[in-house]
Amino acid sequence: MLKYLVLIAVLSGTTAVPAASAANAPSESAPVTPEPPGYWTGPTNSPVPATLTGGTVISSASRLRALLRRKDAVLIDVSNAPKRPDNMAPGAPWLPLPHRAIPGAAWMPGVGAGEITAELDGLFRQKLAAATGNDPARRVIVYCHKTCWLSWNAAKRAIGYGYQHVYWYRDGVEGWKAAGLPTAIIEPQL
Repeated sequence: MLKYLVLIAVLSGTTAVPAASAANAPSESAPVTPEPPGYWTGPTNSPVPATLTGGTVISSASRLRALLRRKDAVLIDVSNAPKRPDNMAPGAPWLPLPHRAIPGAAWMPGVGAGEITAELDGLFRQKLAAATGNDPARRVIVYCHKTCWLSWNAAKRAIGYGYQHVYWYRDGVEGWKAAGLPTAIIEPQL
């Protein structure tokens, strides 16, 4: 059966994912795109890949929970921080909604953009080093939102920094909530 899937994929110019690799397959409702060669600089909220070269894709909230039960995992939320709307009157009060995240996460907004400043890159390296006890063998789990490239870029960046066990939770906080798991309000760490 696998030979026929591969043959169909070759003839149609698409990539078939055999059933044997279902552990890293995306959720059924999410569209998939191939990994870019570098960081993604296109629209942030668009279909994401099913893979992360050099890292591991976490395919379910239950798998993420199991990893978090281990005390050697560092959880990083790279969701963007809310921005004051441009059309608000100067001096008008603005109270952004609290940031709901997976409990225990360190929120590092901005580090998942396709292009970041050298200063932000250095700050992300420092924060990861502090969070992991400067141990590149510690598990680093990165997430943000479903169909959002920020966590993919940040996970790829962590792999580039030399972290050996980088995990990407592709379904983001929405996947966590959909599994009926609690969230916590957190503040940015950058």
